[in-house]
Amino acid sequence: MEIESLPESVLNLAQKYFELPLGGKKVVCPYFMNIKKQRAGLRVMVGKGSWAEIVHETKVWAQLKGFSLEKAGEGEIREFMMKLGIGIDCSGFVVYLLNQWMKELNKSSIWHNLKYKENGLYFTFRRFLRPVENISANLMTSELNCFKITELNDIVPGDLIRAKGKQNNAHHVALITKTYKDKSGNLEKFDYIHSHRFYEKENGVRQGSVEITKPTESLKDQKWEDHYNGKNYMLEDLLVDYEDNGVRRLKFLQN
Repeated sequence: MEIESLPESVLNLAQKYFELPLGGKKVVCPYFMNIKKQRAGLRVMVGKGSWAEIVHETKVWAQLKGFSLEKAGEGEIREFMMKLGIGIDCSGFVVYLLNQWMKELNKSSIWHNLKYKENGLYFTFRRFLRPVENISANLMTSELNCFKITELNDIVPGDLIRAKGKQNNAHHVALITKTYKDKSGNLEKFDYIHSHRFYEKENGVRQGSVEITKPTESLKDQKWEDHYNGKNYMLEDLLVDYEDNGVRRLKFLQN
């Protein structure tokens, strides 16, 4: 079997979000999305913080609220973070991972490589001040920035999965981290990583995989592994407006 993967530095960065060092424990980062579209304040409070910012802000609030991270269990710490709105959304998580990959490729940051619909002075200045906050899942996976990958065997690490939530204009993005192919080059499986708002108490950063059990059929017909109480929310999101979803490849990576 031939295994291809994103660089170790990218995978190691992702692992930081799965093992936030809080109270002597390794806490899985919960999900948070800036649904209210708050424009002020720290990016860590709108679902766009780095893992280090998330850890720092949690410690600050724990001290302010008199919450003992040392005495609390991992689940209690996650609940504390969620009540305060500290976590990472899908696009924020993927942006940090892709940006680390850009460093490996000796490219400039992802926000300098993406194309934007609004390019006036105001929008350019806003992106300069808040680059991560101004990259949505929809923008990242749109035709403006991506090619659509239709053949399963063409999927490679670094490709994105575009999906949608059941809410209006709610897009979702996951990052493919590893592919597994047989000696003939046929895709047998791929791994992906994302941050999801559902999965109930297990919301936040997650890892999943897709086993190619029906090579002649489409992405949605394969075996999706990442269930919670019998449901795979990633697959459910993929099925919403399915023809507009699927695997995408960033155009600037082709150059």
